[in-house]
Amino acid sequence: MNHQTVLHNQTPKLGDGGSLPPRRLSLDLPQGLNAALALSPEAAGSFARLPDADRGRIAAYIQSTDTGEEALARVRQAARGLERGELGFLAAYGGER
Repeated sequence: MNHQTVLHNQTPKLGDGGSLPPRRLSLDLPQGLNAALALSPEAAGSFARLPDADRGRIAAYIQSTDTGEEALARVRQAARGLERGELGFLAAYGGER
């Protein structure tokens, strides 16, 4: 006797009018940046309002370091800039918007 179990996805699809908010592409953030954003509501708010491209530039800026010390320095720099609503810290990395 052959029994088959069929599982159906119960998650509503985007655009179906379900109760879930629209999904956005997730971005893997450096752990240090996640921690800095958790500690600073101002920085987290600024970061949340940025377009995905700018968020990606910030993540790449931090991840492109050679040492943990340099990454930590860039996390601190990014958090201070985001608290002020400025992206000037990216100027040397890939141009300021």
